[in-house]
Amino acid sequence: MVRVRFAPSPTGNLHVGNGRTAVLNYLFARHNRGRFILRIEDTDLERSETLFEDAILDDLRWLGLTPDEGPYRQSERLDIYRTYAGKLLDKGLAYKCFCSKEELEKARAHAQLLKIPPRYSRNCRNLSAETVRGLEARGLPFVLRFKSLERKIAFRDVIHGEMEFPADHVDDFIIMRADGVASYNFAAAVDDLLMDVTHVVRGSDHLSNTPKQIMLFLAFGHEPPAYAHHSLLMGGDRKPLSKRHGATTVAEFRALGILPEAMMNYLAIIGRKTESEFMGSDSLRETFSLESFSSSDVLFDMEKLLWLNKEHMRAMDPGALAERMGLPETDREKVAIVRENARTLSEMRPLLAIFDSGDVEEEGASFLSSLKDKRQIAALLARIAEGNHNDFERLFKELEEGSTLSKKELFMLLRIAISGRKKGPPLKDLYRLVPKDHLRERIAWLEQRFSAPLDA
Repeated sequence: MVRVRFAPSPTGNLHVGNGRTAVLNYLFARHNRGRFILRIEDTDLERSETLFEDAILDDLRWLGLTPDEGPYRQSERLDIYRTYAGKLLDKGLAYKCFCSKEELEKARAHAQLLKIPPRYSRNCRNLSAETVRGLEARGLPFVLRFKSLERKIAFRDVIHGEMEFPADHVDDFIIMRADGVASYNFAAAVDDLLMDVTHVVRGSDHLSNTPKQIMLFLAFGHEPPAYAHHSLLMGGDRKPLSKRHGATTVAEFRALGILPEAMMNYLAIIGRKTESEFMGSDSLRETFSLESFSSSDVLFDMEKLLWLNKEHMRAMDPGALAERMGLPETDREKVAIVRENARTLSEMRPLLAIFDSGDVEEEGASFLSSLKDKRQIAALLARIAEGNHNDFERLFKELEEGSTLSKKELFMLLRIAISGRKKGPPLKDLYRLVPKDHLRERIAWLEQRFSAPLDA
C-alpha cells in the first residue's frame, strides 16, 4: 500500500509552496488508494510554536486535505530517536563528537577563506573508548555524528530521473544534538522507516538531504522509500516565491477570497502536463501522476489562479457560494448576478453592498457632474424614482424618448442611479433586485448633489 507523509515545521504559517507539497501527497495517496500521513516536524524547539501548528492544521482543513493518520509530533518521539541513535552507536556507525562550537566555527571560517565547502574534520571519528570515557568524565558536551558510508549514492527520482551523489558528498553529519534532540535528517529518516513510508514527495530544495537519509536507511538495514522532488515556485523575477512577490501563505490567499477548490486545483496542475486546467477534486485524483510533473522550477501565476477561482465560483451552486460568504441561502440570486463581475469572494462583497445601501461612489457622481445638461439629468432621475415596475428595458425606452443624452450616457446614468457605481453586474438583473428604497435614496442624494447648479 502507498503511504506518503506531509511533514511541515510549525515555525511559521503554511507557505503556498508547502501547501503544494501537501496537495501532491494527498492526491498521490488518493489516486493509489493509499494513506496520507500528517507529521509535525517540531524538533526546532526554539522556533516551533503551537499557534503555527494550529494555523497549519486549519489551512489543511480548509484545503480539504484530511489525513488518514496523525498528526504525529516529533517532539513527542524524542525517546524513539535516542533509542535508534543508540543502535547506530552500538553498531559503530555513529560516534560522540566533543568538538566545541568555537573549533567548528574556526574550521568553517577557514574553509570559506579557501572558498571550499565546509566539512567536518572528523577529529573525533576514531577516538579510543578510553579517550571518550575521559572526556565524558570531564563533563564535556557532545553530539552524535553518523559515520558516512563513504560510498556513492544513486537512486531514481520519480520526477528528476536518475540521480547520483559522489562518495564524498555526505559528511559525518550530526544525528543527535548536545541537548539530546534529534537533527532534522535523522528524525525524518527514522520516522519514514517506522511509519512505513513508501514514497517521499517533497520540494527539490530537499534533494541534497536525500543521500543522508538513504544512508541512514541502509545503516538500519532497510530499503529506502521512493523519492519524488517536485519543482519550486518562483516569483516574476525568477527568484523563490517570497513576501516581496505579494501573498505567499495559504492563509493570505484565503483572506483574498480564493476558494479552497481553486487553490487545490492550481497547486495540483502547475508544473504539470494536463489535458484540462480547470478540474474538480475527483478529476484531480483520477488523473494524478507524479511522472507528469516537470523538474524545472515553475512561475507562480497569480492571474491563472484568479482565472481558476472565477471558474470555480461560476461552477458552484449560488446558494452554496452565498453560504461560503456567510450569507443566507436566500441571497443566492444576488450572488449569481454579482459573481460574473468578480474573481474572488473579496471582490464580490462590495458588489453585494449594492443591495444593502443607497451609497453612490464618487467616481459615478463625478461622471454625472461632467454631463452638460444638469436639468435633464435631474428630470430623468425623478422619472427613475417614480418607476413602479421591474422591467429595465421598458424603463430605458421610456427615458430615451425625448432625452438628448446619448444611449451610452443614458445607460451610465441608469447604472449610477441603480447601483451607485460606473461598473458592475447587468442592469436588467440589478434593477429587478435592488430594493426600491435604496434606489430612491441614491437618487435623492444625486438630486441634492446637483441642486446648486440647477438653481443657479
